[in-house]
Amino acid sequence: MHNISSASLTKNSKIKFKEYELSNGLKVILSKDSSVPSVAVNLCYHVGSKDEDPDKRGYAHLFEHLMFGGSKNIQPGDYDRLAQSHGCENNAYTTEDKTCYYLLAPSHQLEFALWLESDRMLGFGIPEESLLKQKEVVIEEKKQNFDNRPYGTVSIEMASRLFKKSGYRWDTIGDIKDIEKASLADIKAFYEQHYVPNNAVLTIVGDIEFDSTFKLTEKYFGSIPQSLNGQRKKFQEVVLTAEVTENILDNIQLPGIFIAYRVPEENSREFYEFDILSDILSTGESSRFYNEIVYKKQLAAEIGCWVDAKEFAGVFYIYAILMPGVKIQTVQKEIDRIIDEVKAGKLTEKELEKIKNKVETRNTYRLQTNLSKADILSHYKTFYNNPELINTNIENYHYVTLNGIQESAIKFLNNSNRVVLNYLPAEGKSANTSK
Repeated sequence: MHNISSASLTKNSKIKFKEYELSNGLKVILSKDSSVPSVAVNLCYHVGSKDEDPDKRGYAHLFEHLMFGGSKNIQPGDYDRLAQSHGCENNAYTTEDKTCYYLLAPSHQLEFALWLESDRMLGFGIPEESLLKQKEVVIEEKKQNFDNRPYGTVSIEMASRLFKKSGYRWDTIGDIKDIEKASLADIKAFYEQHYVPNNAVLTIVGDIEFDSTFKLTEKYFGSIPQSLNGQRKKFQEVVLTAEVTENILDNIQLPGIFIAYRVPEENSREFYEFDILSDILSTGESSRFYNEIVYKKQLAAEIGCWVDAKEFAGVFYIYAILMPGVKIQTVQKEIDRIIDEVKAGKLTEKELEKIKNKVETRNTYRLQTNLSKADILSHYKTFYNNPELINTNIENYHYVTLNGIQESAIKFLNNSNRVVLNYLPAEGKSANTSK
C-alpha cells in the first residue's frame, strides 16, 4: 500500500478525502461525512462501449447486467437478496468510457458491502444460465428504450455518422447480433481483461473512519491479482469534412430535427464553453432557442441543447420536436440563424453571468449526497488521476468568457462538422419534407 496524498482543504464547503493505492493497482479514495449513518461505495471500472471490439458491441453494458448474476461465492439471484437483507441499495450504469457499480449501505454494514462488491472482482463466477437470462434482458431493453420509443434510435443513428473509426461509432446498448452470439468464453475473456483491480477505482464516502476503512479495503480487495494483459486501445478518429443529412422514418406523430457537432473532449477549455453555451441557448423560458422558436414563433413544441462529454471527444447536441404543420427546413433555418448570432458575438454578459450562477447552484446541489460525491470522485480519478477536481472544477466555468464562446463556436459549429437527422412520421410524411 502507498499513501499517495490527502486533500488539504480549509473551507468547510470543500470535499475532504484521502487517496491510497493497493499493491495490486486498485486506487482507493475515502471521504468522511458523518451527517448521516450511511456509506456510499462506488466501484468504477475504466471500460465502456468504446473499448469493445467491433464484433462484440454491447459487451460492456451486458456485463453491467451480468455482474448481478453470480460471482465467486454468490449464487445467481443472491446479490440483490443479500444486499436488501442488509439494508443496502445498489445499482450500476455504463457509458462509452466507464462502468460504475454502487452501493448505499448503513454504516455498520460497510464490511458486508465491501465483501459483496469484492466478490465480483475476485474471480469469474457467471454461469451459463445467467448469461442467457441477461441476454434476453438486454435485448428487451433495446426494444423498449430504442426500437419502440419515439425518436428512440437517435443515439444509434447519430453515433455511426458522427464517428467513423473509434468505438464511439456505436451506442452503448450495442448490437443485438453481437449480444446473441456472445459465448461464456467471450464474456470471461472480457472480464479477465477489464474487471481487474488495476483498471478500477474504489471510492467510499460517508460515516467512516479512515484507518479502519482502509484496512477493510485491504482485507477484501488486496489479495485480488492484477491483470498483465490490460492493454488499452489507442483512440483514433477521422475529422468530419462535410455535412451529413439524413431523413429517418419513425413511428412518431410530430417530426423532429436532431443536430450534432463534433467538439473537444470533457475537461477541455472548449467543453466548458459549450456547456455554458448550451444553457444560454436552451435552459429556461428566457433562453435563446426557447424564446425565439417555441414562445415567439411557435415553431416547436420542445427544444433542447446540451454537450455530451466523453473521454476523447465531445458532441454538441441540438434537437427540436416540431409543432403540427411546421416544416423541418423552417426550424433548421431558425436554429442556424441563432447559431450564427453566437458566432457573430451577439451573446451578452448578462446571459453569461446568469448561467454561471446556475452552474454554481447545480454544482453545489450535486455535492449534497454521498452517492453523488463518490461517483464524482471516482470519475475524476479514473480519467484524470485527480479527484481534487471535485473541488476545483467549478473554476473552469468561472474562466469562460464571451470571446472564448464565440471563438469556439466559429471553429466547431460549422455545417461541415455536423450531422443532421430529420425524423419524419412513417406515414403522411410528405407535408413536412418540402421546403
